[in-house]
Amino acid sequence: MTGTMMSLEMLVIALLALELTDSPFLVSITFFLRFLPMLFGFGLGVLAERLNRKHLMAGGLAVQATVSAALAFLTISDLIQYWHLALGSFLIGAVMASEFPVRRTMIGEVVSRSNVGRAISLEQTTNSLFRILGPFIGGVFLSTIGAQGGFLLGVVLYSVALVVALSMKYSRPTASDHLARPKTQVIEGIRYIRRSQVMIGTLGVTLIINVFGFSYMSQQPIVAKQVLMVSDVLIGVMQSVEGAGAFIGAALIAVFARPRHYTRIYMWGSVLYLISIIIFSQSETYWVTLIILFFGGIGMSGFATMQSAIMIYAASPAMRARVMGSVAMFIGLGPIGQINIGLLADLIDPRTAILITGGIGLFTVMVAGIMIPILRSSRAMELDREQRLAKAADLREGDASGVSGSG
Repeated sequence: MTGTMMSLEMLVIALLALELTDSPFLVSITFFLRFLPMLFGFGLGVLAERLNRKHLMAGGLAVQATVSAALAFLTISDLIQYWHLALGSFLIGAVMASEFPVRRTMIGEVVSRSNVGRAISLEQTTNSLFRILGPFIGGVFLSTIGAQGGFLLGVVLYSVALVVALSMKYSRPTASDHLARPKTQVIEGIRYIRRSQVMIGTLGVTLIINVFGFSYMSQQPIVAKQVLMVSDVLIGVMQSVEGAGAFIGAALIAVFARPRHYTRIYMWGSVLYLISIIIFSQSETYWVTLIILFFGGIGMSGFATMQSAIMIYAASPAMRARVMGSVAMFIGLGPIGQINIGLLADLIDPRTAILITGGIGLFTVMVAGIMIPILRSSRAMELDREQRLAKAADLREGDASGVSGSG
């Protein structure tokens, strides 16, 4: 349900912002504000270890329902202004920032370590299924009822999700009752991640994709309107096809992926997604664009599914919330790309802006794969675990020798 609304909101807010401002840059700013709160992901990870994750998730759904209700009222009253959309995007983004340290960490708590990849893949499959529905419904509403229809649907879906969340049985891990000070937790988390080449590499690719890949999403509806010359409904269909590709990709991963495949799926999925973006920027035919975006969705699912699966699999249970918080934080650096692509789109044109940013992203991902070879290894997860255990043993030996020397 929330997956439907998140994809629907992005389409409705983007097209409504374009209608109000006629500025690709200001459209990209709404995306910038949506992802900006992710910068506080590490802090949210620490918070998620101290509070009941079920309550945090329910509180977030209540905020999303309230924002949707406010935007619906303003649209119906014909009082909607650009700054309302900007503020609404930021508040929705603040809830999205809790997604990794709260909901996805909860998934890691209820499944065995060896099944983390499948669990995240199934969750991604569900999200992708709703991503097929969300943009299509948004496009239909924009062409018939208007933007208020999408926002009113949000009130309903977020409210239903809130009821489901409150009825869910969830017990807070007992380890959360014995925690160090927040500052100490943050330092411990950073040190823990630094010992893992797989985690460092995963975070690096996460940053690249969010800065140079996902930034294209703010310009996608603009290209569809100005270059492909299609209606709001067909723009919704276009984004739904991307969701269909993501659904197929996530389903295949859920069935076939094993821990030894995680990093390769992650890297090749990222490459496929960026190549699709580059080709999309040059397409002038709507039906060809649908095929391109379908394969882009497959690549996106490989990236998005394995991003969480790798980090949860590699982290100890005590560190998962902080590790997932770091993922959110690196996603939060992505809005820099929204500013860049928005400025390029205003200075040149949206298609060229997508081509340039996608090309830089593809080059930097390939460089990351060369510089961090463990990401290409079929034994990446096992090698990473062995390296971290060896580093931890060295640290313990160093501490012990220090103590004996001082005695």
